[in-house]
Amino acid sequence: MKKILITGAGGIGGVNFVRALKVFKNKFFVVGTDFNKYYLEFPDVDVRVNSPRHSDPNFIKLLNELTDKYEIDFLHPQPSSEALIVSQNLDLIKTKTLLPKPNIISTDKLKTQKILSQSGINVAQTRIFENLDNIQNTFDELGSGPHWIRAKSGAGGNLSLLCNTSQEVEYWMKLWIIRGKVNIDDFMLQQYLPGRNIAWDSFWYEGKFIASFTRERLEYPLKHISPSGITGTPSVSRIIFDQNVNKIGIASVRAIDKKPHGNYAVDLKEYDDRWFVTEIDSGKFHTTTPLWGYVSTKILRQESMKNLPYLYTMIGLDEIKNPEEIGFDIYPNDLYIIRHIDCGTWLYKEDGYKEKIL
Repeated sequence: MKKILITGAGGIGGVNFVRALKVFKNKFFVVGTDFNKYYLEFPDVDVRVNSPRHSDPNFIKLLNELTDKYEIDFLHPQPSSEALIVSQNLDLIKTKTLLPKPNIISTDKLKTQKILSQSGINVAQTRIFENLDNIQNTFDELGSGPHWIRAKSGAGGNLSLLCNTSQEVEYWMKLWIIRGKVNIDDFMLQQYLPGRNIAWDSFWYEGKFIASFTRERLEYPLKHISPSGITGTPSVSRIIFDQNVNKIGIASVRAIDKKPHGNYAVDLKEYDDRWFVTEIDSGKFHTTTPLWGYVSTKILRQESMKNLPYLYTMIGLDEIKNPEEIGFDIYPNDLYIIRHIDCGTWLYKEDGYKEKIL
């Protein structure tokens, strides 16, 4: 059995990543860490370890201690924050990893927007703030509104709010500044793009595109009590095929990284019959990407390579060398995943097909 260490194993993405590997019976021994001792009970791991946060100096030390104790063959840090700290300390890590360079993982949303725009890729108009006195002028530069105020970094719609007026923007920013969570230069203001919400998930190896799939996010859990209406992971999403999205996804990843290596997730919005890239995450899987991998193997009975966490892990272990391109749109068109707290997880199609998978 190959021995895998997964950090952030208690989060939704971590639980799904473990699930995507454990569907291959008796192939992986998994050690999972998480700083939340309660969430650590969720994943189907063989060993549970309550870890410090990634910002703690003992975090890397613990990973190496676990690597020695359990003879770990491969390390997967699931959250972006932990992927970044591991990537920054690769010279200290005692086992194999498969991560982009730290400067790619750490690229904030504003810098990403600038790089993409310079590459001829549509992005939302974006502004930053020099001080609290120019909020009105900054808001007006983007038009009459509404506009998104959001943090330059972080996942799950971090500190985002759709604001109709500059006064709303001001109050929102002051709230989080007073709470000591951010400074004024941590915020950016973006044009609101009201169209479809799309995720393009892809895997690369040493600059070579390997595989991708595209999904539309249709609903978010508990969106009615979230100020932004976005809660990080969709409760309803469906697979779509769109060649223009595939082309933009490829171009976007290559714009920010000349030699992509690992996982890259591109978020897009459709507006005025055009696609706009709103964000690119690297070094981690979207929370439902490994869930689709589990479905691919357990339910759809596809070839194992279409389970992207499995493919990624086997390459990271050097069990697969020089992987061949699998291609775009690796999952069936118009297949939905529907999920909610305490309600289970279902596959669904508009033709009436429904199957409970969790």
